[in-house]
Amino acid sequence: MNSKTLANYYIWSIKALVFIIPFLSLWISTSMFFPYITGRNFAFRILVELALVLWLALVVLKKEYRPKMTPMTIAILAFVAIIGLANLLGVDPSGSFWSRLERMEGYMMILHLAAYFLVMTNVFRTKDEWLNFFKAFVGAGIWVGVYGMLQVLGIKEAIQGGGFRIDGTIGNPTYLAAYLTLVIALAIILFANATSKFWKYFYGSTIGFFLMVMFFTVSRGAVLSLVMATPLFLVLYLIFKKPTSAGEFRTRKLVIGLLVAVIVVPATLWLMRNTSLIQSNRALARLTSISFSEHTVRSRVMIWGIGLQAFKERPILGWGQENFIQAFSKYFNPGLYDQEPWFDRPHNIIFEWLVNGGVFGLASYLSLYGVLFYYIWKLGRRKIFTITESILVLVTLVAYFFQNLFVFENFNTYVLFFSIAAFLNRSYEESMPKHSVEDLGDRRSQSYAVLIAGLLIASAVIYFANIKPIAQARGIITALKATVSSGNPLANTLAAFKAAMAKNTFAKGETLEQLARVAGLLLGQGNFPTEAKLPFLRYAVDEIEKYLKDNPKNIRLHLMAANLYQGGRTLDPSYFGKSREHLEIARQLSPTKQQILFLQADNYLLTNEVEKALDVLEEAASLEPTYRDAQVNYATVGIFANRNDVVVKVVEAMNQNRLNNPDLKLHPALFHNFISDLAKLFDVYMRVGQPQNAKALYSYLLKLAPDAKLQGLEAPYQEIVNRLKGQL
Repeated sequence: MNSKTLANYYIWSIKALVFIIPFLSLWISTSMFFPYITGRNFAFRILVELALVLWLALVVLKKEYRPKMTPMTIAILAFVAIIGLANLLGVDPSGSFWSRLERMEGYMMILHLAAYFLVMTNVFRTKDEWLNFFKAFVGAGIWVGVYGMLQVLGIKEAIQGGGFRIDGTIGNPTYLAAYLTLVIALAIILFANATSKFWKYFYGSTIGFFLMVMFFTVSRGAVLSLVMATPLFLVLYLIFKKPTSAGEFRTRKLVIGLLVAVIVVPATLWLMRNTSLIQSNRALARLTSISFSEHTVRSRVMIWGIGLQAFKERPILGWGQENFIQAFSKYFNPGLYDQEPWFDRPHNIIFEWLVNGGVFGLASYLSLYGVLFYYIWKLGRRKIFTITESILVLVTLVAYFFQNLFVFENFNTYVLFFSIAAFLNRSYEESMPKHSVEDLGDRRSQSYAVLIAGLLIASAVIYFANIKPIAQARGIITALKATVSSGNPLANTLAAFKAAMAKNTFAKGETLEQLARVAGLLLGQGNFPTEAKLPFLRYAVDEIEKYLKDNPKNIRLHLMAANLYQGGRTLDPSYFGKSREHLEIARQLSPTKQQILFLQADNYLLTNEVEKALDVLEEAASLEPTYRDAQVNYATVGIFANRNDVVVKVVEAMNQNRLNNPDLKLHPALFHNFISDLAKLFDVYMRVGQPQNAKALYSYLLKLAPDAKLQGLEAPYQEIVNRLKGQL
């Protein structure tokens, strides 16, 4: 085999590997934990590792396939170096490197994306090759969209759609919208380069289909970016595209009309947002409900505030990747009580890289966009891109960046972004003056040596960094299935968890979380004997303790350990003290998180330390006075402690919260919540044998009759009053 034939084998093998990558977004790996994430990420890593080995063998053989120190190549290498240093000096270097099954990012993702970029930009050398590759992405996007439309029709279930939002095969509506943003850009590039009417119509219809699918994601960040990007594109088109023929003048008039439409239609929908026409459609109601007081937007702003606090603590190189959850715990905003308990991302690309890598990390990330904008300008000036193509790619990147101010990137978008970056880099290289390439002579033996050595190293990497974690991800699913197995589910589940733990990969933490969760559920079941529960419990807490010695800031496992110890105190009395130890550590890690304070109060109540419980609950209530559960919990323990002053204080606070709320639309709901909470406290008074205090609370409730009438809630109010009256 001569050198040219060998080079072709390398090239076609690399292409065969990378052409699989666009279709990974279709794969839902149900046999692994986090099926929408793990399978496609592991596959991407393996494909890139193999492609990298083949490319290294190729560059030894042929000099023209070696990387050039272009601005983009330098920017990516600088980004990799800076983030690597930030991870090394961060709060958890191991976690930063490996990430978790739930995300599959970390430095491993950065390294693989950099390798992917180098391979793609140096192997795909012509525009036709790139267009064919983009066709694969668009083809995969069509299948993703079809799956999403099956969810609209109710044929397939949307996992995270909330009943009216679709997520396709991506597994998250917002991720799907972000993915489609970049796929639409590729479809428009293909439309612009199509040479026949059939393909023009095909890609035009495909773009319309993607936009329809995007609407059904009801993702406000994506829609906002689209609303912003479309007029931006049209304005830039009108500025830079000078008409030279009658057809182009007609196109210009059409563009002006479209520009008016894309401004007027969203503005009209916004102005009509409170009408029955909009409110009767859940999708339109959500898309037009953007305000700083809206639930999700309010939480995003608070999370950004946590990101800012974290940046201030470590401004130079940040905390390292995958460590936002530690900053979130430390600087937890009590106003987030009604959100999901843990956020491991700040949901804003600026704050994400500020936390991950400090000012240097953010600067290196933004430099990627800076270089891409520079490329677009140069490629337009050199007539490599048409004006339309230049504007399109520019606006796509602006829209994608704008969207990432509200969400975070993931495998599906990372691959598309780095594909576009490689395409622009290759186009820029092709626009530069050509130099003769030195013939290296016959280097087949050196190439074979690199290939063999590379495959040996890659085999080890694939086994330890991919195959073993895959086995652990599958082992978690096996263990969860064993909980409902026939025969002896307790023994089967324990054996399955032990087998999964034995893999000892970066998925160990998540394996322990599931082990702790299952152990906690088993403790509450009465159909298993104590002698069967105790080994399971002891194995769980022993493994968690060993893990926490190396990972002492894992607050989630500290809380899980506390729950297990507290729940298992009847099986082993020595466990109770250990529960309190872990709660103390958790509180140190997150001093303002009410969930931890509630658990501490429960722990104190088990030993009749009522005053300590009251102190903790008072703190929880004061952290965020509008948190109803915190106020009710504080008052409930006050009743048990014969502290009627606490109850009076809480009732007054809850009433003020209701009256002081600035959002008039919520007043009926606030009043209903208030009288419901009063009824709960009434029931507690009656349960502990304090009918006189219950009667006083009932009298207070009767005085609220005018408010009930004002809010139009006479019926539910009277129902509560009648129920309480029947108990007196």
